[in-house]
Amino acid sequence: MSKRAEVEIEETDPEYQDIEDEDYGFVFDSDGNLKYAFIPVTLPDKPPKNIQKIMKILGVIDLQQFDDDITLH
Repeated sequence: MSKRAEVEIEETDPEYQDIEDEDYGFVFDSDGNLKYAFIPVTLPDKPPKNIQKIMKILGVIDLQQFDDDITLH
């Protein structure tokens, strides 16, 4: 009897291939509520002005709240 080797395979959705480690992204539900956000792997001290404007509109005070691994479905 042979042993099976366990291999980890990372599946990449072609739709998300352009997303880089330094990108920001916001995901909304069908009602327009903020569902998820992803932030750069290395979060700068101060986000860019456009991201700050988006945060203000969404009522997000601290991007660190999104600094957890999130799986998008």
